[in-house]
Amino acid sequence: MARGQGVSRADVASAAGVSPTTVSLVLNGRADEKRVSKETQERVRDAAMRLRYVPNSAARAMVGKRHLTVGVVTRQPPNTLHLPIFEYFAVGAVEEAARRQHTVKILPPVTDPDSYDVYGVLRDAHVDGIVVHNLGWLAQAVADWRMPVVYAGPGEEHDELPVDRIGVVTTDEQGGMRSAARYLADDGHRAVGVVGGAVRPQGPPVGRLQAFIDEFAQCNAGVSHYIDPGFWTWSPEDGYRATRELIDAHPDITAMQAGTDWMAIGAMRALVETGRRIPDDVAVVGFGDFPVSAFLNPPLTTVTWPLRDLGVKAVEMLLAQLEDEPAGLGAVVLPTELVVRGSTGYAEHRRDLDTARRTVEPEQVSD
Repeated sequence: MARGQGVSRADVASAAGVSPTTVSLVLNGRADEKRVSKETQERVRDAAMRLRYVPNSAARAMVGKRHLTVGVVTRQPPNTLHLPIFEYFAVGAVEEAARRQHTVKILPPVTDPDSYDVYGVLRDAHVDGIVVHNLGWLAQAVADWRMPVVYAGPGEEHDELPVDRIGVVTTDEQGGMRSAARYLADDGHRAVGVVGGAVRPQGPPVGRLQAFIDEFAQCNAGVSHYIDPGFWTWSPEDGYRATRELIDAHPDITAMQAGTDWMAIGAMRALVETGRRIPDDVAVVGFGDFPVSAFLNPPLTTVTWPLRDLGVKAVEMLLAQLEDEPAGLGAVVLPTELVVRGSTGYAEHRRDLDTARRTVEPEQVSD
C-alpha cells in the first residue's frame, strides 16, 4: 500500500542549484538565521512550489521520536453554517490524536480552490498528513502532492476519489433518511413537507433530503413538498421561515422532515404559532441527534449523525497510512439510525381509521 515516491528534498535542491541542507534551512524558516541570501531563499521556494514539494515531517518525527502533527482543514468557517458540524468532528479528531499522543493543527478553511495558496499553507504547516473535511477536490489534490490524506464528509462527494491512494470515511446519511421516510409512511402519513438547503443556489436538495423524497415516493405513501430556504441554510431561523412558507402553500401536511435538528427547532415553533399540535397534527423529524434534541418539547425524533466518530475514524485512518498499514486506505461508512421520540406519531386520519375499526368490531358473545 506504500505510496509512490514523491518529490524529495534533493530534487528541490537540484532544481534550485543549492544543497539539500539549504533547502531545509529555507523551508524550516531558519534561512535568515544562517544568513542565506534573499535571492537564494526565493529560488528555493520557487523550486519547491514548482515541484509541489511537501516536507516529510513524518520521517523527521520517527527519527527524532517526536509526536506527529495531523492537519485538519474544512470547507468554510464553522460559524457560517450556524451549526456545530465541524466542531463535533474536530472534537473527535483531537481526542483520537491526543489518545495516541499526537497533535491536531486546524488549518485555515477553504471555500474554493482560489481561496488562498492552499499548497503553500500545507507545505509551511509542517504537518505529517491531512484530514480533509467536506472537500473532495482538495483530498484529490493533496494525494497528487504525495501527502498522506483522508477525506471525511458526505458520501456523495467521494465517489470519484481514488481509494487506493486516499482514505475515505463517510456517514450513511442517506440510509438514515430513507429509514425516516419509511417510518413516516408506515405511520400513515400521506402529505409530507421537507425543508432544507440545496447542493447549490437554486439547485436540487442535498443528497440525504433527496434520499428521503425518493424513498417516500417508493413507499407509494403520497406526496413530498420540498421547500428550499436558500443555499447553505440550516439554522432555526431558516427552518422557521421555510415552514411558514410550507404550511401556507400546503396546509394539509401531516409530517415534516427537516434538514437538521436546528431547522426542526424553527419548524416546531412555526407549527405551534399556526395552531398545529406536535405530533397530533404534524409529526416532525430532524437530522443530527444533537444533544438539545432530546430536551425539546416534545423531544425530537431524529436521525443520528456520528460526527464525533467521523473525526475519530479519520485520524485513525490517517495514522494507519503514516504507519503504512492497509487500514489507512479504502472507504469506510459509519452507520446512522432513526431515534424515535415524542415529536412523531400516527397521522390523525390513520388514528381515526383505527378508532373506527375498533368501534365496528362485533362483540364477543359467550355461550
